Amino acid sequence: MKKIIWLMVTLLFCVSCTQSQIDPRFEEYQQIKDHLITKKSFDQDFDFQIRVIFNQMDKGYRYDVLIDHAQVDMYDIQAMAYAGESDKKMCPVIGLFDDEPYHLKVGLVDKENHFYKGIQLSGEYSSKKSIKVYISYYQDEQKSKKVIKYIEVKE
Repeated sequence: MKKIIWLMVTLLFCVSCTQSQIDPRFEEYQQIKDHLITKKSFDQDFDFQIRVIFNQMDKGYRYDVLIDHAQVDMYDIQAMAYAGESDKKMCPVIGLFDDEPYHLKVGLVDKENHFYKGIQLSGEYSSKKSIKVYISYYQDEQKSKKVIKYIEVKE
């Protein structure tokens, strides 16, 4: 009986230790979301086209943020859209939790090598409103120059 109790205590301890470790990608996600929530001023110049499209649903709207027509090469893109999602609902995000990178390169589409025509962030919200977007990328393959933009996209 003592062995069973000892085994249960040990297993409980192991489970509690592993649950206390937070994935660093989720910490980065939360930092980006917190920045988007509090952000009041936004970038006005960027080297790509960005727009939002709303589609009516039964309860609210689906929004699609489209990022395409890059005017510069963009490597290892990370992006997040925020429309007022609660803490219980994940914001649309790309490049942060993915195993494969996303790139936009002027005049090139090669999905096999992760070069796309554009990227899309889709979410749902109760009303049409402006969407706050975070986007980061490198301007070269060597990752020597990182660009970070905070953009407010309106319909």
